[in-house]
Amino acid sequence: MNTCAIEDIQGRADSRCIAIDKVGIKDILHPVRVKDKSCGEQHTVARFDMYVNLPHDFKGTHMSRFVEILNSYDREISVVSFPSMLNEMLSRLQAESGYIEMRFPYFVEKSAPVSGVRSLLDYQVSFIGEIDKIGCQTKVKIVVPVTSLCPVF
Repeated sequence: MNTCAIEDIQGRADSRCIAIDKVGIKDILHPVRVKDKSCGEQHTVARFDMYVNLPHDFKGTHMSRFVEILNSYDREISVVSFPSMLNEMLSRLQAESGYIEMRFPYFVEKSAPVSGVRSLLDYQVSFIGEIDKIGCQTKVKIVVPVTSLCPVF
């Protein structure tokens, strides 16, 4: 007899033992405060992708818990707090592995080289985190806009 047989939502037995690598939410827009060294914090809006694995013996996951996790951080997320968000996601969803990606614009005040006029430049920032039994890995990705004003000869 197959020991991993479970019933689907209509009560039918499913003995295929199929696990799902990624189940979760994608492109959820959520307000956040991002800590920084110079200004203390910056208010912005982030897009979140949050996934966990779904073992073969689980019928599903609680999608609302992903949003509860976002809300529990009181909109304040930093490089330091990001790994704890990953750990909480695994714990609350009883998963063995998980992934969070947070993408947001981050504004930096810059001065024009000749005129000295100050303006805001938006950098596209991503916090990317993966966690499993082996450990937690986080990355920060920053896309910096560059404009060349050199004349073509």
